[in-house]
Amino acid sequence: MNKIAYSILAGAIAASSAIAGDHTVSHKESKGTVAPAPIPCFKDQEFQLDVFGSFTNGAREYNYDDGFGGGIGVNYFFMRNLGVGVDGNVYDGGVRGVWTSTASLIARFPIEGNVCFAPYVFGGGGVRSNGETVGTVHGGAGIEFRVTPRIGIFGDGRYTWAKDERDSITSRLGVRFAF
Repeated sequence: MNKIAYSILAGAIAASSAIAGDHTVSHKESKGTVAPAPIPCFKDQEFQLDVFGSFTNGAREYNYDDGFGGGIGVNYFFMRNLGVGVDGNVYDGGVRGVWTSTASLIARFPIEGNVCFAPYVFGGGGVRSNGETVGTVHGGAGIEFRVTPRIGIFGDGRYTWAKDERDSITSRLGVRFAF
């Protein structure tokens, strides 16, 4: 009879541990477990390729007409918040079209969470040509929304001061590929 009672007791103890609740982790066991860090949308040392459409409007009366156009750009962020960029744009603002090339210093302010976006400001210089080439200085602001950590949609605007006093305002909307 004792053997039967001990067998039932041992079976009950084994069964109770099998159907017990969740396993609790002691402080010692949890030290080695670290959750993986989320992948940042905006990184340090990030290379970007921009493809965009544009609209340029003469801020003052001048020989160029308003016009639609487009272009490409390349940016490099050597720090998460600070980078440089160059771009080229052509628009139908004249008989031969108006070509612009610019270089900019860019400061961005990433906000990451469920949605990743980054407002940014930029400024720099360049040239504009329509048979006659003039130097320009520009400043502007924009916002980029990252669809994935590698693909973004951006929109920005810039005011361009030209040496010949033919200032302009350009709006751009495009896709940005980050590498």
